[in-house]
Amino acid sequence: MAAKSYILFPVVLIGLLFVRSIGLASGQTQSPHAGEVQEYSRQAALALRDNQPDAAAQAYGAILKIDPNNIDARANLGVVDLSQGKWEQAADEFRRVLKLQPSLWKAQALLGICEQNLGHTSESSRLFEASFPNLQDTRLRIKVGLELTEIWRQGDELQKASEVVGQMLELDSTNVDVLYAAYRVHASLAAQAIDALALSSPDSAQLHRALAEHQMNEGHLVGAIAEYKKALQSGVASAGLHYELGEALLLYSHMESSLAEAQKEFENALALDPGDAGSECKLGEIELSRSNSQTAQGHYAHALKLQPESVCAKLGLAGLLTDQGKSAEASGYLESAVRSAPYNSEAHHRLGVLYREMGRKEDADRELKAFEELHKVQSQLQQALQSGAASQ
Repeated sequence: MAAKSYILFPVVLIGLLFVRSIGLASGQTQSPHAGEVQEYSRQAALALRDNQPDAAAQAYGAILKIDPNNIDARANLGVVDLSQGKWEQAADEFRRVLKLQPSLWKAQALLGICEQNLGHTSESSRLFEASFPNLQDTRLRIKVGLELTEIWRQGDELQKASEVVGQMLELDSTNVDVLYAAYRVHASLAAQAIDALALSSPDSAQLHRALAEHQMNEGHLVGAIAEYKKALQSGVASAGLHYELGEALLLYSHMESSLAEAQKEFENALALDPGDAGSECKLGEIELSRSNSQTAQGHYAHALKLQPESVCAKLGLAGLLTDQGKSAEASGYLESAVRSAPYNSEAHHRLGVLYREMGRKEDADRELKAFEELHKVQSQLQQALQSGAASQ
């Protein structure tokens, strides 16, 4: 793994400092040198605050001349060296610290960062694995977790990597680095599973379904439909499989032939699972495409009864009520849909348009702004995915 450079800003650097004590390691608080140690500690802190790492290093070095076993001063000297990319010097300081106190988890983690940048991947992995569950500082724990995840991902130890990702998501579920690591690990797990399926059962329903899902993600609807049909031809049927084929057929075309074929799949799904609100909702969508509003409303209402949080059903009923001039009832369903799915751009757009028609300008502006922001992100993501698929 290539070495990385970590030049830390003062606020980050200070957050890594060891501040368990300010006195001598021997605990001789009445020593004639205690005042000197405290003064040098104060000078080091001021130097770091003013972004003067060399001055801080000199102050810590002065403490160590007085007391070579002062753990805090030696560890902090290691932090300063690490912040300047002096990996070997920093590693030497952290090794000395750990000889004095082997269970100092922060020192193990920082030594792991040094070892990784020195190209010692196996040693850094050992240190990261030992320290990660014991670190108290969230930022450092995530940093260590990300490094450990990437080491294990590259080494095909994907289950271990996935466990670390799960723990990091519990610490910070919106951290973009953690989310990206989760994506990479799960993508690798998916690819590994498909390879294993292909080797163990090359004509199984499970493999064809997995391939169909992959084709759907790539936007290849014809290929996805073919794979779904192969999965069903294997004799293994499930409500989910029928639903997914029906959904692919609807996305492919709203011609009557496709509608009829999709309808059959959703009806088959409901025969296997009468509580399948998703299939019931899709039947409403099909009837709406045929301009059968009353029949569509029945399907949407039944779907909502089966699953009270069904966004599809709420949107469908809201659309029908809007057409009937029942704006107040329609807005209730749309507001509920937004609460259930705050990242659903369609729900925000339709609610914004309805608010505007009702004369609720401020509410309309809020919902339409939310729609524009979500739509922009979704469009950028879609273009990126399409660009990536085209380049393969």
